[in-house]
Amino acid sequence: MKRLYFAGASAVAVVAGLMAAGAAQAQDTAPNYVDEVVVTAQLREQSLQDVPIVVTSVNAQQIQDAGIRDIKDLTIATPGLIVTSTSSAAVTTARIRGIGTVGDNAGLESSVGVVIDGVYRPRNGVAFTDLGEPDRIEVLKGPQGTLFGKNTTAGVINVITKRPTFNLSAASEVGVSNFDGFGASLSLNGPLVEDAVAARLYVAGRARDGYYNSVNQPNNNNQNFYTGRLQVLFTPSADLDINVALDYTERDERCCGAVQILNGGTAAVVSALAPAGAGLSNPVDVDSFRDYGNRSFRKEITDKGVSVQADWITPWFDGARLTSISAYREWRQAGGGDVDWTGADIGYTVGLEDPNPASL
Repeated sequence: MKRLYFAGASAVAVVAGLMAAGAAQAQDTAPNYVDEVVVTAQLREQSLQDVPIVVTSVNAQQIQDAGIRDIKDLTIATPGLIVTSTSSAAVTTARIRGIGTVGDNAGLESSVGVVIDGVYRPRNGVAFTDLGEPDRIEVLKGPQGTLFGKNTTAGVINVITKRPTFNLSAASEVGVSNFDGFGASLSLNGPLVEDAVAARLYVAGRARDGYYNSVNQPNNNNQNFYTGRLQVLFTPSADLDINVALDYTERDERCCGAVQILNGGTAAVVSALAPAGAGLSNPVDVDSFRDYGNRSFRKEITDKGVSVQADWITPWFDGARLTSISAYREWRQAGGGDVDWTGADIGYTVGLEDPNPASL
């Protein structure tokens, strides 16, 4: 009898489930559509379907959900994009489909151009900063020199940030992570003069301990910076708007040591030249994230700039839009590092924490 009752109850449950699914399917008869994706890959607003190049567009919601803060984090949402830093943040290299400029010389120009709000950044390292409030990020794959100029033979990372609006709004964010990481940001937006002047302010600060187990230099590959961005939008007429943007970023970090993954034939010689206990380990423990550099990788970086963008809807050519962008940027880095990447004091560049900066 128990088996009979159980079988009957199961049959009733299955029939009820099928009836409920059928009713839900009957109610949900409206078709689902994907919103149109608008990009500026050809320096004008177009539907992504009308752009004859390969574009990966990441919108604001995707950026927020993935926790994207800079162009390094963008690799999470962009297939084929690789962004790495070697000896410092200045030597940050972006590669698309494996193509890009690779080297430790900060003077090398990149094959992947970075454009933020229409302003070209001459080095990838200059663009290695908190992106603030991106409205969307477009990664254009393949040569883009026709519209974006030189240094875009492998592609372009085009960042469009949110502009001021006349709707009052505010947003904040606080996050914690491992290695005692902490970050916070605040955004304020709204009108200053009704229908004439609006402003958007974004400030953020983030800090995290380093995750390299350095033998001589603790806290390598840490994070410590603050940034701010102010935009003021002027709309003197319905056909003209002028957006003035000012930004400032200051970093004081130790980036970037090298983790030992293999001992070559000279490992014994290098270990003999290193102080006691600072030689290369043998065999290598890859999981330990061991950094054997004996010179400080501390860098002090300042990045600031101002840009003015004017957009005028002309009375000609069926309302053609004329855009003018003028900008000034200044970027400075002070610091050194260990050139030989080992505990042996074979070669290094003078750093901020060297006991005898005059020696080489």
